[in-house]
Formats: sequence, C-alpha cells, structure tokens
Amino acid sequence: MKNKEVDFIARRYKKGRFLPDAGWDRLGIAPVSKWRRYRVAAAVAATVILSATATILYREYRMENVPQQTMPVKTQTISPLAEVKAIDFENAPLPDVIKKIETVYNVKVNGIPASPEEYELSLHYEGTPTDLISVINEILGTQMTVAEK
Repeated sequence: MKNKEVDFIARRYKKGRFLPDAGWDRLGIAPVSKWRRYRVAAAVAATVILSATATILYREYRMENVPQQTMPVKTQTISPLAEVKAIDFENAPLPDVIKKIETVYNVKVNGIPASPEEYELSLHYEGTPTDLISVINEILGTQMTVAEK
C-alpha cells in the first residue's frame, strides 16, 4: 500500500529545510540573534530594579520625614510710647492738640492744665509722643505726661 503524499514528501525532503532560521533566510529577513533576547531581558530587569530602588528611596527619604529646621519668629510689639510718627498743628488750641496726639499715637495724655483753652500751638513734629509732650511742656511751660492706653 503506497501513499502518494508520503512518497511525495519523502522524495522532496531535505534536511534543515523547515528550520526557522532557514525560513527567515528564504524570506530575506535576518534571523533573530539569541543574544538579542538576553539583552531585552536584561533591559527589562534593569528597569524593574531601578524602579524598585527609586520607590524605596522615595518612601525612605520623603520631605515629610525630614525634620525641618525652623527658627521661631520673635515678633516685637512696639510700645505706642516708642512709635515715631509725624504730626502738624497750626494755631490749634491745646485741647485739640491733646486729642490729636491721643488719636495719632494711641496714648493717654495726663497732667493737662486747668484751663487748656488759653494755650495755642503751631508745630510740625516727627518723633515719639514722649518727646513731643516734653517739647510742648518746654514751649508752654506745662507739666503734661504720656501713658499707654
């Protein structure tokens, strides 16, 4: 019993005819090097290792975990008696001068004379309220003082 198909294959069979590399050669495509597979595998492994290392470093050294060196801020409040401001008077009666000093410098003026309406003052002054009152005391001959409110 003769099988025609087996006979056909047996007559035309050549060793190595059906190897993958030979097939690539017949198609005009260069065969894939076995080393190329290893290079791709090595590149993938290196990427995985670098990603894992970066993740570990990120988790370990996050900025949240680093103690921040903060310096306490010292806020110095300036006493109203030490504030330097400018103030002007033009033929103003003493009660108006005192009200303006108390408003501008946020202080309380004590020792006002019994009849302050008798005094008038023209002055441009830039400085502290304590110095201003001492200048006014020298000019008018009064004994006023300044205190914080």
